[in-house]
Amino acid sequence: MQGDTTEPGLATGPHDHRRRQAAAGPATGGFADYGGATGRTDMVERLQRWTGWMGGPLWMPIILLVEFAFIASMAVDPRLTVLAVGGIAAAVLVVEQPLLGVALLLGARLLSTGATVFFRIGHMGIGPFEPALLLCLGALAFHGVFHRVRFWRAWPWRNAFLALGGFITLTILWSQSRSETIGEIIPLALVLANTLVILTFTRTWRDFRLLLLAWIGTCVLIALIATFTDNSAFLSSTQSFQAAAGGGRETGLGQQPNWYAMNLMFIIPTCFGMALVERNRLLKLALVGAGAFIFFSMLQSGSRGGAYATLIGGGLVALANRHFRKWFLRLMVASVVVGGLIVASNLSGAAALGRIASNGITLNQSYRQWNWEVCWQLFQDTHGLGIGAGGYTIVLPRYNYYLSQSLYDYPHGIFWEFLAHYGVIGLALLAWLIVAIVRMAADIVASTRGTVAEVVAWTMPAAMLGYFAWSFMEFTLTEKPFWEFLSLYTALYFVARRAQAGEIDPIPEWTLRPRLLGMGGETGQRPAS
Repeated sequence: MQGDTTEPGLATGPHDHRRRQAAAGPATGGFADYGGATGRTDMVERLQRWTGWMGGPLWMPIILLVEFAFIASMAVDPRLTVLAVGGIAAAVLVVEQPLLGVALLLGARLLSTGATVFFRIGHMGIGPFEPALLLCLGALAFHGVFHRVRFWRAWPWRNAFLALGGFITLTILWSQSRSETIGEIIPLALVLANTLVILTFTRTWRDFRLLLLAWIGTCVLIALIATFTDNSAFLSSTQSFQAAAGGGRETGLGQQPNWYAMNLMFIIPTCFGMALVERNRLLKLALVGAGAFIFFSMLQSGSRGGAYATLIGGGLVALANRHFRKWFLRLMVASVVVGGLIVASNLSGAAALGRIASNGITLNQSYRQWNWEVCWQLFQDTHGLGIGAGGYTIVLPRYNYYLSQSLYDYPHGIFWEFLAHYGVIGLALLAWLIVAIVRMAADIVASTRGTVAEVVAWTMPAAMLGYFAWSFMEFTLTEKPFWEFLSLYTALYFVARRAQAGEIDPIPEWTLRPRLLGMGGETGQRPAS
């Protein structure tokens, strides 16, 4: 017999009865008799599944040949063998536990900087993110082929993103540099790949929550590295940016200080939001401590934009949710007190905090204004079409030679980037994308009301809105980790829809603590927003 008892996606064959015998237990006389141990039974079951997926025992000679090749490679360089075996083991692990692969992908994305590049292929650096993405794409292909997992779906902002990517690709026809245009298209393809991986393997509230915890843990790790290591160890291609930072500012793995702040900024409101609804007291305290540590580490960058973006994000959530408001006010009071003590005591980081507290923009930062003037002139000279993807540094000397010889030869802001490169059409497509994201956020807030996901449904778009305000002063379209953060938030959209449809377990309700209500005993009432 074949078919009924076979797992979905597995091939049937003459050896299937052994799998059924193993599942039946030792009395069947099958593989489960070997050693009489449950662990060995599981191992044999897994071996049967893998050989079934690969076509059956006929593949075993090929596997033996591969093993022989590994042994032979040790004579050339044992490190190659170790890397190959480690890569295969990692691939098997990610296929078996794809959510672990997504967590690895997010962590690697946050850890990837110019200083963590392993090697370069042309202008493209290969760091921890690229291998993690390959592992996840392999798992995605595997589950798509053998388990018929659907990975192409209509997420709310998909059409706007594809239209924008298509137009950017089209600008290669009039771009100043086709090689730079390709360099702009590749990150968009990576964004699409990351989105597919995150949306496919994040299926339940538990999955989503674990990935948020992984994000928080990675940010804590980055902040620890930045706090307790010598920044000179990370000097690389970003050394010029560090020199331009003026001293006294934390960089975090060799990043430009503003980029370091931006990488940490996204998760801060969500970290405190998760602490608000967490019932486990130890985890609640850990989340509060992690959020405070990430926040103060971000302030060490001396980035005014990062501080303002965090205030915007936290302030919006505080206005929307009265319970989060208490946490936010406490954080602000603690920040002022601790920051004042640091500045008054002239401790490490005092210069960075003083920079944030200072008003206005110094004369040296007029580079931004000069770049914005160039972007406006490019928009006018191309009659609203834009110069196409890439090529800004090529045309910049004709408009401001002094600026072209500086470290600040880029538009300084996503709006200005679109104005110069993609013109009216690009700005219209960007507006479409923003509207689609806002509508999705409204849907998520409505569908998670009264659950533990409600606060997160507010904190994540609030952080992105803070980034949006900041992006008028800094950054480019494909900066990480905005797109990964957006994709993770989009996964919550599908989790909420599945929970409402009864396809998965419902998202737990949020029952308020007595101290929040000023009442004795717990209550099952849902919180008001």
